[in-house]
Amino acid sequence: MGEKQIYMKRRPGYRCMLAQDYSRISSSEPCLCTAYDFECDYGWERQADGKCSPAFWFNPNGVAKSCSSSQSFLNSTGYRKVLSNNCKERGRNMYSPKRVACHPRAPQGLHLSTSHGELSATIGSNVTFMIHLDNGESPSTSIQLDFGDGIKITYSNLSRTENGIRHIYRATGIYRVMATAENSLGSDSSTLFLHITSTWISNIITHSFSSACSM
Repeated sequence: MGEKQIYMKRRPGYRCMLAQDYSRISSSEPCLCTAYDFECDYGWERQADGKCSPAFWFNPNGVAKSCSSSQSFLNSTGYRKVLSNNCKERGRNMYSPKRVACHPRAPQGLHLSTSHGELSATIGSNVTFMIHLDNGESPSTSIQLDFGDGIKITYSNLSRTENGIRHIYRATGIYRVMATAENSLGSDSSTLFLHITSTWISNIITHSFSSACSM
């Protein structure tokens, strides 16, 4: 597809056998690409006029989180070449992805949670905090996590927190845990309240609940 091929065939009346390595294609030449050689890219939909437009849920200006201001990326124009199409693109093809420079972005949409989604834990147990950033320049964005018990920890970039941040609380109480993401363009923060209980209180609550269920 997308190329002009000239084939050879046996003359009428001839019954000779074709060898396995014989190719019927005499010559092959790619055609210039047209709109028919492309389909809508991921996140784009074909409209009534035949053009591809972004779907309602897709942001065509979204940039990969790993893209920093010193890099560039190929941004889709909404089209991609049909699979196995060998057409030849013109000098400036309107359907080809365009290389775009990455622009610095302030952190936005910072989320803080525990690994199991629970807001309570027993004293002395490992609590794993997970941090997620919806939008921002991850390589140059520092992360600070305040555990609420007087201990703070800072990471130079978000990628170092992918496996979670563990912390052990040594006293009971309700702790205000706050994560802050910051770079040269701005900052964002997220807060949760964690209830740390003693082991014997947790056992009493569990035992009372089990007794009530068995009645």
